[in-house]
Amino acid sequence: MSPDIPYSAAQDDLFPKPQSDAALCAEMARLAYCRMEPDFGFDRERIQEILKRVDFTNCHFFESLGTTRGEGVHGFLALRENDKLAVAAFRGTDAKDISDVAYDVDFRLVQWPKGGEVHEGFAHALGKLQPTLEPVLKDVEAYRKLVTGHSLGAAMATLQASLYTPDSFYTFGCPRVGDAEFVATLRDTKSYRYVDCCDLVARIPPEIGYRHVGEPYYIDRSRQVRFAPQTPWVWWDRFRAEVDYLTTAALKLGNVGVRSLADHAPINYVWPVKASQP
Repeated sequence: MSPDIPYSAAQDDLFPKPQSDAALCAEMARLAYCRMEPDFGFDRERIQEILKRVDFTNCHFFESLGTTRGEGVHGFLALRENDKLAVAAFRGTDAKDISDVAYDVDFRLVQWPKGGEVHEGFAHALGKLQPTLEPVLKDVEAYRKLVTGHSLGAAMATLQASLYTPDSFYTFGCPRVGDAEFVATLRDTKSYRYVDCCDLVARIPPEIGYRHVGEPYYIDRSRQVRFAPQTPWVWWDRFRAEVDYLTTAALKLGNVGVRSLADHAPINYVWPVKASQP
C-alpha cells in the first residue's frame, strides 16, 4: 500500500459512524451514514453543521421510517447557493438496520419504468423515499445536480439517475443494479463508478442478467485510481492485495478479517478519490 494514501481496515469503518465533484461526492456518500442512536435516523444537526463548513447552507432530508425499530432508508439533498449546486446523497447499508439487509438480498429482477429490469430490493428501497424526495427535486431544476451514494446508497443513486437525469452521478462500492436494457437508460448520463480493489459488494449480484453501469474507476492495491484496467490485471491485483492483507492486517485486533469486506468501507473510498482528483 502506498504510504501517501491512508487506508483503514478497522471494523468501525466497515459501516461507519457518524475538491472535485468526485471527492465531494465521496465525502457526501460517507456523510449520509451519520445517524443518531437508538433509532438510526439522521443526525440532522451534525450533518447540517458539517455541510455549512463547505458552503452548503440548505439541506433537505428524506427518510422512510417503518414501525419496527431501525427500519428505513435515508438520504439528503444539499444545496450550495453560491454556485447553484445540488447534491443528493443516499445512505448505504447499515449493519444494524434489518430492513437495509432485506433490500440487499431481495435480488429478483422486476420491470423498471424507464426500461429494462432492476433489482427488486433496490427499487423498493428507493420507492420508499420518492414521496418526500420528488417535491424537493422540483425546486432545484435550475441547479447543477449531482447524485451519489455508497453500497445500497449507490444502487439507489443509480436508480435515481435513471428517473431524474442529473448532470452526473458518482457511486462507490455499487452492486450491479439492473440488466443491459436498464443500463442503456443511463447511456446519456455521465457516470463515475468507483470500485475499491477487492470490494465484494461491487461484484454482486452475479452477472446473470445483471450488468454494471459504465466502466469502473478502479482503486488498485497501492490505493491509486485507474480507469477501466484490463480484467486479467485486476484479478492479479486483487489476488496480491488479499495475500498482502492476510499477512499484514487480517489478524490484528479490531480489523476486518478479510480485505473483500474492509475494502467496502466508505472511508477507504474517500482518501484515494480525493488524492486522484479526476
